[in-house]
Amino acid sequence: MKNRKVVIAAAAALILIAGIVLIAATGRRNSETSNRNSELKAEASAKPEATEAPTEEIPAEPEKTEHPEEKTPAEPETTESPEETVQAEPDKTEHPEESAPAATETTSPSQAEGAADQAGETVQEQPFLVQITDSDPSVAYVLVRMSNPIGLLPLPIEGEYTRTIRQTMADGSEAINVLHLTPDGFWMEEANCEGQDCVGEGMVTLENREERVLWNMVICLPHQLVAELITREEAKQMLGQ
Repeated sequence: MKNRKVVIAAAAALILIAGIVLIAATGRRNSETSNRNSELKAEASAKPEATEAPTEEIPAEPEKTEHPEEKTPAEPETTESPEETVQAEPDKTEHPEESAPAATETTSPSQAEGAADQAGETVQEQPFLVQITDSDPSVAYVLVRMSNPIGLLPLPIEGEYTRTIRQTMADGSEAINVLHLTPDGFWMEEANCEGQDCVGEGMVTLENREERVLWNMVICLPHQLVAELITREEAKQMLGQ
């Protein structure tokens, strides 16, 4: 009876041990399977399946067709034009100069110079006026000043004329100013000074001389020249007449 109990206890112990071993083996197998699955998933996520990219078809290069060489057009032959016959100029016969009739009227220097400018002739410039006579009908004058007063230029009664004033500067250069006079006033027509400010100062008349910035004057600073428009009465007072 006692041996039977020992055998049963031994058998139970063996069964228990076998169960433990089986459970351990099963757990180990499941663990290995799980680890294997995890590794496979990791590999699958790390290495995505490579999709084959479609191969691009490289277009075949078109066959090069040889173009016929372009023929450059031949340059037209230059034909020598026949020499033009130059006609001989007729001999110029010199005509005797016609003598101008003597003037019957006495003209002022301004009128004489204006008539000469209109006729295109070169005449000797008349001197500046240094006094006013009763025979002079001018109502206004241009007083030209440089280092010293030069004199007066009368405004013409009719027509217009220009007066060129030349002077030698300290450096030896020639200063040129050209005044243009009309019955209404005057302006600086030309000058060889730098800047040309005097040319741009405009016209001075008896009507606008009190409204201008420079009043009755046109000033050429480089040439130290001042031209003033004054009335007949002002000119007489200046000359002490």
